[in-house]
Amino acid sequence: MTDRDLEFYDKVSPVFGGKKYSIPSPTLCPEERQKRRLAFRNERKLYKRKCDKTGQEIISMYSPDKKPYLVYDQKVWWGDDWNAFEYGTKFDFEKGFFEQFDTLLRAAPRINLINKGHENSEFCNFATQNNNSYLLFTSGWCENSYFSNRALSAKNVCDSSNITHSELCYEVIDSSECYNCKWLQSSHHCSDCFYGYALAGCVNCIGCYGLVNKQFCIGNKQFNKDTFYKKAPEILSSLSQAKFQKHLQSCTRKYANITNAENSTGDALQDVKNVYF
Repeated sequence: MTDRDLEFYDKVSPVFGGKKYSIPSPTLCPEERQKRRLAFRNERKLYKRKCDKTGQEIISMYSPDKKPYLVYDQKVWWGDDWNAFEYGTKFDFEKGFFEQFDTLLRAAPRINLINKGHENSEFCNFATQNNNSYLLFTSGWCENSYFSNRALSAKNVCDSSNITHSELCYEVIDSSECYNCKWLQSSHHCSDCFYGYALAGCVNCIGCYGLVNKQFCIGNKQFNKDTFYKKAPEILSSLSQAKFQKHLQSCTRKYANITNAENSTGDALQDVKNVYF
């Protein structure tokens, strides 16, 4: 615990009747607290079950077996055919808060998925405005994309994570504005690149690392256009993700992916100030 942490806990401690009820310091490390905060969230496992309001079969993040919750189809949940005040209960000050809150949580209906404004994209969760997509999670404004999470404004993307404004990409991670790329990580503004790490503004590069605004490179070596296209098929047939990852172990990496961050620590940060971990 840092002094700043202790100041924050003191600042947010509630005051009732002029008396401050101090929030106690945690007894677990930050990583373990993070695990417990996220343990409730089922993002990527979907089930078939029945809507507890209509009886119709739906897709849900809640499995049908032994779950104590009422689950409504999202159209029903957002509709006006039920009243949340029906599940209200009087608060007993002689009993603990969390016991009573748990009773309320078990009585009030839950939404089956968070998947708004989609078209032909029923098997998605924590998603919005996706079209003709399947098994997208924490994603939005995607089209014809599959098996990915944190995909935003992507088209024809598959098996990717944290990819934005990209098209025709496969197994691309932590990247943006890429076109026709495969097996890239931490790369941006690239096209027709394969097996790359930390590329920026690159075109027609294979097995490269840390290049900026380069074209027709293989293994960080420059070739002319004709030689590149002659060598490319042989290189791609012999290269694999496992081989490239092993090669990356010998490459010097930047300490963290941080851009325009003031007084901040962590990774994958951009345009932030005074953030920690």
